Amino acid sequence: MSAARPDDEAYAALLETAMRGDPQSFAILCERHRQRVWRIVASIASGAEAEDLAQEAVVRAYAARRTYRAAASFEAWLSRIAVNVAHDYQRSAWQRRVTLCDQVPERNGEEAESTEGLAERRELQRQVRRAVAALPSPQRGPIWLRYFEGFSLAEIARLEGASESTIRSRVRSGLHRLSLSLDDVIESPAGPLKWSSETKGCEA
Repeated sequence: MSAARPDDEAYAALLETAMRGDPQSFAILCERHRQRVWRIVASIASGAEAEDLAQEAVVRAYAARRTYRAAASFEAWLSRIAVNVAHDYQRSAWQRRVTLCDQVPERNGEEAESTEGLAERRELQRQVRRAVAALPSPQRGPIWLRYFEGFSLAEIARLEGASESTIRSRVRSGLHRLSLSLDDVIESPAGPLKWSSETKGCEA
């Protein structure tokens, strides 16, 4: 996917002003990526809690703005922070019922899924996302950004300040952890991840 950091001068000026600490510019910048942040936190929480987590992600990002590297896209950087917020929520004592808010893609040329089938599919997606959110930080961010948010390994490497080979190694290590905890989910044809013997991992 193309980096969410357009080359137009207006965006560049907005980004520069935001990173200097202007709250209004930062809010405008985050609003451009609101749907992505919302999708990440809504995979872990729902309703008012998801709204709170989305706001927390923006607040954390503003507080950590000096850690942003211009070589990486702002969108990927913000997404990683949202993933960490979701992880913290999942581990916290005030965690409540978790629901999946993703929309299941329509199946062209097939009959609509039954209510039971749809519920099972959503449950599988929920299990996978919860398992990814629970991974150690070096593996959690790259896997989520790669397979759920569609960023390339090169983009993630720039974001993490690491080589592509290092990111690839972290992804494979994380996928191995997932294979141990989600063996039944991975083998299910309704599961949200497709596993490849060639890459020894999952493909979007």
